[in-house]
Amino acid sequence: MSMGRMYSILMDAATTVAAAQDLISITAPADAIIIVHEAHISRESSEVSDTAVAQIHRGSGSAGAGGANTPIPLDLQSPAMGGTVLHDLTTDETEGVIFHRRAFNLISGFHWLPTPEMRIVIPPSGILCLRSDIAITSCTLNAELIVEEIG
Repeated sequence: MSMGRMYSILMDAATTVAAAQDLISITAPADAIIIVHEAHISRESSEVSDTAVAQIHRGSGSAGAGGANTPIPLDLQSPAMGGTVLHDLTTDETEGVIFHRRAFNLISGFHWLPTPEMRIVIPPSGILCLRSDIAITSCTLNAELIVEEIG
């Protein structure tokens, strides 16, 4: 498999999550695929031991609404990533297939580091979301995806 360009997608210091919501949404460009290499959700404030639920799902149908996000190239010579990335969504993507749903403790955070065979491939124009599937009002959250664009 050829190596693509690697990017970090950050949702930095979101306010508390008042209800279940998509934290990051990626819509792949029409002419490339996106491979998810890593996902994180962690707390930035408060030493609170509370249970949270992370979910990675395919989006379908109408796109959500949220803040625009510019993926950061891990190789500073790489061009800007194609497609659309949103963070801290105020209107969620329409939920499709759920790939992963895991409970975690806010103190230790959620960290998904799949083996190469388990990596999720977002097809051209496909949508993928990293979601907090329950309200988290006890602290401020950060989320990050490390992705590869090939095409």
